[in-house]
Amino acid sequence: NGTITMHTKATGNLSQWRDWTTPTLTDSPTTTTTTTGNTTTTTTTTSQQPGGCTASVSLNQWTGGFVATVKVTAGSTPLNGWTVAMTLPSGATITNAWNVNRSGNTGAVNFTNVSFNGNVAAGQSTEFGYQATGSGAGMTPTCAAR
Repeated sequence: NGTITMHTKATGNLSQWRDWTTPTLTDSPTTTTTTTGNTTTTTTTTSQQPGGCTASVSLNQWTGGFVATVKVTAGSTPLNGWTVAMTLPSGATITNAWNVNRSGNTGAVNFTNVSFNGNVAAGQSTEFGYQATGSGAGMTPTCAAR
């Protein structure tokens, strides 16, 4: 029923046993950045929409270009097609893409599934990627089920 009862003879301080911090849940995009040598990897994830999908982008950035790997994850219901919208930073241009259709190469770009990756079971995911010139910093993908 959601209640935890301690035995009456139990002693001690629970905070001494716990070695973790309770996570804070948010609807905002989250970003993680790691730098190794001359390569910076950044992952940005959008919030889960009920029954819809989420998208996260992981960047492998180097001087003059980057590769973006985008993960599309189904929510509580299966996807029968999806669209990921993303605005590329000024100066970034897509030179190659795989496992996806796209609406353009610069600015606001919509990515849609291809025939073999549009159906995604509830809670499962698929990936696509692209290579581009310029910087990929600051991109936040949004996902919509079709």
